Amino acid sequence: MEKIANDTLSVWREEGIRQIPQNFEVFRTLLAQAKDFAERGKYDAAAVYGEMAAFYAVWRHCGLFASPELEQFLIDIGKKVIPTDSYSKNSNPLPGKVKNILHVATAVQAIGGHSKMMWRWIQQDSECCHSLVLTRQPRKGIPKILREAVKNSGGKLYILNETIGSIISWAKRLRSIAAEADLVVLHIHNYDVIPIIAFANKEQSTPVILLDHADHVFWMGASISDVVANLRESGMHLAQKHRGIEAERNVLLPTILEPIHRLLNRIEAKQKLGLPKDSVILLSIARAIKYKTIGGISYADAHIELLKKYEKATLLVVGAGKREDWAAAIEQTQGRIIVHPEREDTATFYQAADIYVDSFPFISTTSLLEAGSYGLPLVSRFPYSDESSIFGAEMPGLTSNLIVARNLEEYTSFLSRLVEDEEFRLSQGEATRKKIVEMHWGSNWQQYLESLYVRAITLPPVETRLAPIDQMCLSEPHVFVPSIHGGNDFDLDNLIQSSLAVMPLEERLYYWLKLVKKHGFHNQFGSFGQFRLLIPEWLYSRYARLRYG
Repeated sequence: MEKIANDTLSVWREEGIRQIPQNFEVFRTLLAQAKDFAERGKYDAAAVYGEMAAFYAVWRHCGLFASPELEQFLIDIGKKVIPTDSYSKNSNPLPGKVKNILHVATAVQAIGGHSKMMWRWIQQDSECCHSLVLTRQPRKGIPKILREAVKNSGGKLYILNETIGSIISWAKRLRSIAAEADLVVLHIHNYDVIPIIAFANKEQSTPVILLDHADHVFWMGASISDVVANLRESGMHLAQKHRGIEAERNVLLPTILEPIHRLLNRIEAKQKLGLPKDSVILLSIARAIKYKTIGGISYADAHIELLKKYEKATLLVVGAGKREDWAAAIEQTQGRIIVHPEREDTATFYQAADIYVDSFPFISTTSLLEAGSYGLPLVSRFPYSDESSIFGAEMPGLTSNLIVARNLEEYTSFLSRLVEDEEFRLSQGEATRKKIVEMHWGSNWQQYLESLYVRAITLPPVETRLAPIDQMCLSEPHVFVPSIHGGNDFDLDNLIQSSLAVMPLEERLYYWLKLVKKHGFHNQFGSFGQFRLLIPEWLYSRYARLRYG
């Protein structure tokens, strides 16, 4: 098994060395097209192509975790389209006097740690007024708990892509809204260009905090952020080394968790799920994309030996959905690998579990912390070198309690001890719970937040420097990113198609005709679905909101 793991890493390294230069060339081409539009004064089209370049870099790793060149380009656009005298500079509040916080997110949804972090932040920081701007919210509804958190704090909710306009006009509106805030907090998707353009003029901008919730891949925003708040120490190290974040602007902010109190004991929860009361439950909760088959070994396969050895052991996986590549493992273990689709109500699963096993090769940080809050011992796999620590579960509160296996043999051995030794797993789980409470709950977490606020408003505004031409990197952890976090199957046509709705009319018609000529009138929207692509995003967003709520 260890040899397989080593061989797999070698394959991943070779694949990264092969893919990254190709991806980098495509990125450069998209950036060049963006610059060409800007030189012709077509700033809306330039912004769209800038966003396309960033999106490509997120999903097709280019040997970059940040692009100072792209961000400088967007800043230049912002300074041209937003007059410097449009909005007066907000006078920075005194330390401890921050009252009005503006959160900016690209989109939110009910499932996932990203949105949970946001509404828990707002609920906990009850002395401040919190407003929220969504730059590109799809038709899926905004979680009720987030809406209520904003409303209860005295804040307002703004949805930019429901207003008539484009990326540039939405950036102008964001800038206008932010003029009333003491602080701006960015929770944006990695490729969102709107805040970069909006806050291009740092001398007139409200202090900006960027939450580094996607520290493992490319993201934008470093150039306009006065402070970067990292959720992990490994994220901090990567931000400084590979994104150029200065040490004084690079801080740690633990993930906030809701205080957890058991409503069911383990036996009651197991019975509710239809599981034997004397079973030993191994639990994993994550999105399907986080479970990959590598070296011919699926996530389910990695547990066959353990489950065969311990007949009372069962693996529950919530979020993986239907997996054909797990069928053989499920059969070999007499159905003791039980897989569920994604769901919001996971509390009963946590309460039924005896051991938590992390997803692989993509960790699930929020699930690890939530499991630890229930007093579960945590086990994670990390076959990489220290240079690739970003692929590990290095969160505050876990570093001394998380059980980390370097290979499958260690993994099986650690799990075997936990299955066999009830006293050990209970004590390990309780130690983990206490550490998480110290750093991730309520008033304890609030101390980190207040320190972050003070840092953001007391530091001088971040300086925008003349950015050099981006240089790709082929060292660790870059070479592993395509295999671990890649996999989205799209080409340039897909990228253009997904961006048509925010293109100016002239460019939208031009590229639409090219797509129709190449692919016909049928697309993922069905027969004659290409006509859907002619509708501007703001119009479709309004329609979807009226129809779907």
